[in-house]
Amino acid sequence: MWGFSKKPVDPLVARERELQAELARLQDEVARLAREEPAPAAPARETLPGASTSISAKPFARPVPSVSTSGGHPPKGHLNEFGGRKYDLSAAWRRLVNHLRGPTANNPGMARMLAAGSIHGLRPLRYERRVARNRFVALFVILLLILWGLGYTYLRHR
Repeated sequence: MWGFSKKPVDPLVARERELQAELARLQDEVARLAREEPAPAAPARETLPGASTSISAKPFARPVPSVSTSGGHPPKGHLNEFGGRKYDLSAAWRRLVNHLRGPTANNPGMARMLAAGSIHGLRPLRYERRVARNRFVALFVILLLILWGLGYTYLRHR
């Protein structure tokens, strides 16, 4: 009867195996394409005028803002007339909301499966939240009863 028993397969392990096979297939395809077509040559970096050949210009460097003290117009963008950053209320609000929201899930697909309860053997998050909420309500009621009892005995013996 040993041929009729089947080990239960963990869906996470099975999915991991599928993804590993897909990754190996894609790596083989990338290696095949790399052998067929040579990579294009990197463009030469431009040097700054008047600079030696050892110092090259950074292609994505941000320009340094300069503030003229001779009464010219203030620079455009997010700088005030003194060269300091302007206060951006909407950006500050977004930073605060993102900070309070917390970090995002590393694997949103896994978070979605856990929330929906579609992984066999794991309870859905809505069930876990309900259990935690009921536990909090029960402990809060017990705390209120204890406080009411202490207050009642204090006021009765007074």
